[in-house]
Amino acid sequence: MEAPSRIIRYLRDRRRSGPPRRVFFLRQHFFLEEECLRAFRVMGLEVRAFEVGESWAAETIARLCPELVEFLPDFVFCINHIGFDKSGWLTGLLREARLPAATWYVDHPDFIIRAHPENVSDWVAVFVWDKNYVENLQKMGFPLVTYLPLAADTQLFRPYRHPPVDRFGRHAAAFVGGTWSSRVDQQLARYQRQPALLAYIEAAAVNFRYSPHYQAKEDLAEVYPGYKALPVADQVDLEAATLWLASKWDRVERVSALLPAGLKVFGDPAWLQYLPDPEAYGGPLHYHRELPAFYQCVEVNLNFTSLQMKNGLNQRVFDVPAAGAFLLTDHKEALFEVFGPDEVVTYRSLEEAREKLDFYLRYPETRRRLATRARERVLSQHTYGHRLQVVVQQLTRVFFSPGSRFPQSFPGNKPAFERALPDK
Repeated sequence: MEAPSRIIRYLRDRRRSGPPRRVFFLRQHFFLEEECLRAFRVMGLEVRAFEVGESWAAETIARLCPELVEFLPDFVFCINHIGFDKSGWLTGLLREARLPAATWYVDHPDFIIRAHPENVSDWVAVFVWDKNYVENLQKMGFPLVTYLPLAADTQLFRPYRHPPVDRFGRHAAAFVGGTWSSRVDQQLARYQRQPALLAYIEAAAVNFRYSPHYQAKEDLAEVYPGYKALPVADQVDLEAATLWLASKWDRVERVSALLPAGLKVFGDPAWLQYLPDPEAYGGPLHYHRELPAFYQCVEVNLNFTSLQMKNGLNQRVFDVPAAGAFLLTDHKEALFEVFGPDEVVTYRSLEEAREKLDFYLRYPETRRRLATRARERVLSQHTYGHRLQVVVQQLTRVFFSPGSRFPQSFPGNKPAFERALPDK
């Protein structure tokens, strides 16, 4: 379906040249949307939220076009390309209207965009939470790609004067996270009548856990000779199944290994199928309503990062210290780009995790000092306000600077996120 030319002309003719002030937010009630909405509003931007369904239809276009015309946004924003149709209709409309968009990837971009090149555009600025995916996105054809790690909502994750131990109890060590069982089951269901493909997935998942490859498609290609000849969409589906199966195995094994050290596990009920001691399972916790308080009832919060970000940073890295709690996390070089060495404690092996868990349980004052310094770092540099300021600054430089009529590469060789940080 072609975008109405009169709407395109109307949007293009009324494009403002000053700094962007109006955000058209495509949302689907996904992870981080509420946090970003709040941050934009705190920054003083006017935000129009547009609800999108699971799939695009004529009804979506019928609602979208009038809202764009009425609101006249300066840019469109979304998480993970949510709200963009697979055919590239919206991408084409934005390109023709010269209306910039920004999308922040907080999950593996290949699974979302690689099979849909129609959505590649120089009018879409891409931000990605793991710098190892920057080059992939550039190779797809996006000229504007910026590393932008996750952050914390410090209005939500903040220290309580009296942590609610009467509600959650007090725990020496705990991990809050999922098994990915539902996602794995969904991915593998399509291959139930294809035992050969299931075997390739399982073999590649075993290899991917320990291989130096950052993406599972490399391990798939090694065990499945016909993998690279498949259509891109089929490659993506196989890689997703492999990644999440490997991540599930990896997390279950690592969490189970620390149960003898007193680790309590919270998350989806599938944990009961895998934990050798069912008493170690504490039940599910709601991210917004319960987790900020729960972290403060734990002496040592453990972090086990998923394999989709072998050197990336997940949400716990920012949320736990924002809540004033102590975190022991798996070692990632990227950690030391956002925290100082006296603000974060890491482990490289399960043996080291056990040793450090035992050590920090015995020294509460040391834990408190580290947690305080980490929280100060989050407050000064790692809130969603900080991250979205980078987004707005980038869009301003590229699309709204004097004389800037067309997209251009972001200036400077240093990533924008790093340029925005003060020296430690």
